[in-house]
Amino acid sequence: MNNPEPSCAGPLPNSTQDPDSEWAEYLAWLDREAAAGRDAGPPVWESDLPESADPPGWESDVLESADPPLWESDVAGCAGLGCAGPGCAGTGCTAPARPLFGRDGEADVLPPGPLLTGLTEQAVGDLGRLSDNELIGVLRATRRQMACEQYKQVLVTAEFGRRRQAAFEEAAARGVPVGCRPGGFPGEELAVELVTTRAEAGHRIDDAIDLTSRLPLTLAGMAAGQIDEARAGWIALYTRSLAPADAAQADEILAEAAPDLRVEQVARKAASLEMKLNPEAVRARKEYARRNEQRVEARRELSGNASLSGRELGTADVLAAKAHIDALAARLRESGLFDGTLDRLRALAFADLTQGRNPLDRLSTAGTAGTATLGPADSGTPVEPSPTAADPAGAPADPAGAPAGPAGPLPAPDPSGGPNPSGGPNPSGGPNPSGGPNSSGGPNPFGGPNPSSGPSGSFPAPGRRSPLPAEINLIVPVGSLLGWSTAPGQAGAWGLLDRDETRAVVDAAAQHPRTRWCVTLTAPDGTALAHGCARGRHSRLLSDLAPQPPPEQLMEILRRLNLVFTPIARGSCDHSQAEEHYVSQAEEHYVPSRQLKHLVRARTATCDAPGCAAQAVQADLDHTVPWPDGPTDQGNLAPRCRTHHRAKQAADWKVEQTEPGVTRWTLPSGRTHVTTPTKYDA
Repeated sequence: MNNPEPSCAGPLPNSTQDPDSEWAEYLAWLDREAAAGRDAGPPVWESDLPESADPPGWESDVLESADPPLWESDVAGCAGLGCAGPGCAGTGCTAPARPLFGRDGEADVLPPGPLLTGLTEQAVGDLGRLSDNELIGVLRATRRQMACEQYKQVLVTAEFGRRRQAAFEEAAARGVPVGCRPGGFPGEELAVELVTTRAEAGHRIDDAIDLTSRLPLTLAGMAAGQIDEARAGWIALYTRSLAPADAAQADEILAEAAPDLRVEQVARKAASLEMKLNPEAVRARKEYARRNEQRVEARRELSGNASLSGRELGTADVLAAKAHIDALAARLRESGLFDGTLDRLRALAFADLTQGRNPLDRLSTAGTAGTATLGPADSGTPVEPSPTAADPAGAPADPAGAPAGPAGPLPAPDPSGGPNPSGGPNPSGGPNPSGGPNSSGGPNPFGGPNPSSGPSGSFPAPGRRSPLPAEINLIVPVGSLLGWSTAPGQAGAWGLLDRDETRAVVDAAAQHPRTRWCVTLTAPDGTALAHGCARGRHSRLLSDLAPQPPPEQLMEILRRLNLVFTPIARGSCDHSQAEEHYVSQAEEHYVPSRQLKHLVRARTATCDAPGCAAQAVQADLDHTVPWPDGPTDQGNLAPRCRTHHRAKQAADWKVEQTEPGVTRWTLPSGRTHVTTPTKYDA
């Protein structure tokens, strides 16, 4: 193509506008002068400018709009970035620096382009002069520039792919045999040039063609430096199966949301939209992968150890298998005979199961020698313990020094990397379950004989799926559950469930004796309005539902659950009137009631720190204003993973909950971020 490439901050391809036309003309003039053997001399801004001389076009276009000009310090001969401008004393100026890269400063919001490049180059030349706030601004600016450079790569890669595709199709039309047609191996060709795998190169070509032909808003976000290649790649992948109209709708939604989401959050949101807009394609892709790509992989870990995993398995099967492993690990821990973390006990049970051994056989061998410490190799073979290997309960102390919770496994580790903070009642209803059989030999919550009864009683019958434990927090759109919606469900941190998986997982969970049912009513914008929890088990909740219109089905479900809904606080929270309007009244105790925990976690489903995706069901319920100065109510409580809970308590972090669920985080750099209540997909 012969069209000049647009600037990153300018229009998209095929636009007739060219904001850098004068700059392009200047470069063309330099080329002509060089070709003629003439010395063009230094650029005008490097020579002694007469008073009437104008700066180069690109510089004047941008700088004349700044008040005062962004690079005034350089023109005036000042010492560096951020000079005060008017009244500046020149070299050696001691005037206070302007925070160009400070939050909402000129450079902090400047789109990618030559000016931003110059400012960042100048900034990194003397980083010691920048404040923490400005350092973050420079970092954000360079990321915008990187995204813009990736935008250019997308344009080039798409053009490359189209040329190879045109050559291939033209050869096919001429009857050239398959395998002999030019343009048939674009991924392999690009892989050689970029020193990458052919699969990665093929993905880059597919993504680039989709972005330039079907996703104009996402492409514009890349040009503006707001969406990087990783986020754009997930958007392209999950919109590939959509019809043009649906792809345009998804492009609009995702391009707006992507700049404020982490990469994995963009991927999940894009996958959720594909499930709603084209569930048949999602189902077909999953079935294909199950038939053709299921496998067991053994890999080397970066540490030098190894890993073993099953790939492309059914979600319900994985949840049930994990539940069984959790139960066995809990039984080992509850025995008090083994030292080690719960994760290590899970790995021990997993290794035993995959080698035909019953992990519970270890109880009889370890019991003869008292508490056993797992061997340093990974075999799990008990060795003689040190006198302080474990406390009397057989569980290692919480590194945070928090009070120990009920015996049994902790919820899944916090995705933010900190230790798991849980230990209170199970947010899904009922007491916090152990996930496995109790140490007194009571009924096995997995439906089979108690694992203590011997090897043959430890495993469900072949083909039978283990009931899921109650600590797996399921978010299930009622329309998907009853079959009249394609909105995906969510199984905690496991990810999205399509309609069929949602029903399978719910049916399995219903069999578990400690599963409890809760319902959250949402507003049109997806935020939570009210929440209610049912008492007791409802193992046949979905059985014998007569065919009837969706509203009647929903009413029948609610009738069976016999729910009483409690409003979730919204807007300003008047603590003095909380008792009258909300059960989330300011409670006298530090630990919130079970109902209050549910209300807060229904309102905010993840840690409320900016960008954190740790599940609220596994997080601390933290008093924003420390108790007893701050009340125990909806307006002061928020779910925070243990890592962000600790960060919030540091002297250089500041957290304010301006209204229920709306939290302002001020980071040590001085930059602020506001998080809001969860918006559920419906």
